[in-house]
This record gives sequence, C-alpha cells and structure tokens, in this order.
Amino acid sequence: MILVPTYNEVSNVELFYEAVREVCDFDLMFIDDASPDGTGDKVKEIARKDRGVRLLERSAKEGLGRAYRHAFSVLLESGGWDRVFMMDADLSHRPIHLDAMDEALDEYSMVLGSRYVQGVSVLNWSIIRLNLSYFANVYIRVVTGMPFTDCTSGFRAFRGDLLPLLVSGGIRASGYAFLVETLHTVWKSGVAVGEVPIVFVERRSGTSKVSARVFAESLLTPPRLKLTGIFRNGNKIQ
Repeated sequence: MILVPTYNEVSNVELFYEAVREVCDFDLMFIDDASPDGTGDKVKEIARKDRGVRLLERSAKEGLGRAYRHAFSVLLESGGWDRVFMMDADLSHRPIHLDAMDEALDEYSMVLGSRYVQGVSVLNWSIIRLNLSYFANVYIRVVTGMPFTDCTSGFRAFRGDLLPLLVSGGIRASGYAFLVETLHTVWKSGVAVGEVPIVFVERRSGTSKVSARVFAESLLTPPRLKLTGIFRNGNKIQ
C-alpha cells in the first residue's frame, strides 16, 4: 500500500497516479484533508477506474502527522498489507525508486528514501533551501543521536508489523516533524532501519504547506525527543 497525503493537489494526483502505474500495481490510498480545490473528487474519479485506488476523506486540514496516523489506524484495523510506502503527491518523490525500496525491506524493517546518502541528490532547489535541509538533518543527528543522513525524508517504506508501534507509540508531532518523531520511535525500538539513495525533484505545480508553526515544531521536536529519552532512562536532569 502506498499512502499519499493530499491538500490542494488536484493538478498533481492524476499525474502521480499515472507515474506510479508505470512502475507497479501497488494499492494506493490518498489521504485528503478536505481540499477545497477538488482533489478528493479527482481521486474518486481515478478510483472508479482502478479498484486498487481508495480515498480516505478527512473533515479538515490537521497536518501531515494526523493524516498519516489516521491512515495507519485504518491499515492496522484492516490487516491487509504487509508493506507500506509513504510518498508525496507533488511528484517530488519519483516512483522509479519504489522497486529498490521494496527490495530493501527484505533486509530492513523501515527504509528511508535518502537525498543525502550518496552526496546530494536534489534537483531544482535554491542553494538556501538545500542548505536549510542539509543542516536541519545535521541538527537532528547531533541532538537525537540518530545516524541517518536524511531524517526528514517523507519518502519511506516499512513493514506492516510496525503499524502497532506507529499507532500506539505516543507520537505527538502534527507537521513535518512527524517524520522525525516517527523515525526516532522506530529507531529506538531496536529494529533495523536502512537508507536507499533517491533523486528528489522539486514539485512541478502547487505550493508548499510549510507554515511558521510547522517550522517551529520542527525545531523543537529533536530536543523534546532527546529529553524524553533521558527521562525514560531514569536520568533526571539536575
């Protein structure tokens, strides 16, 4: 199953769907936060032609983390998928990498599609944005101790047996920090996490959903995770 959160992506969802179908027949679940541009209606149109496509309709825009947690709960209840992929609908995550990530799940419980594991593999970003992303990952690694080159990657895959942990693991972040907290939760559980190199391409249409609140949450989440780990280990801060 490929999970695809959407908000105002009507210009991208059909192109994304077609790109996925060129490389695989995996099931697709679009998670739409009541997009006012008709994204949900476009997904329903696609689903009428392809039984492997479904729509999880949500009542309001509540952030990436809450959308994914809702979808995780639905998958856990259904119990029908042994491998789950997470992708953006804006075509920045290229479906051509799905096969390599699927193969990597034979060895790892979670796989990150990494932009930085083999140098820098990002197209059409400004040097400012690239530096922000790169050094954000340095910051996360230093604060949390995680060893991964791309802790903020939204292109990832995991085995279905991680769903109970992701649903009940106390993950709080609602914005893009959800990706960091999810990875930290899985890493701290002791399962094997790997990275597969990808080429990330800036979105062709639509706009980014990063707000000041989301940015602030992203800054504060790594130290929160570090402090939570200290208290769980029974070491009180003096």
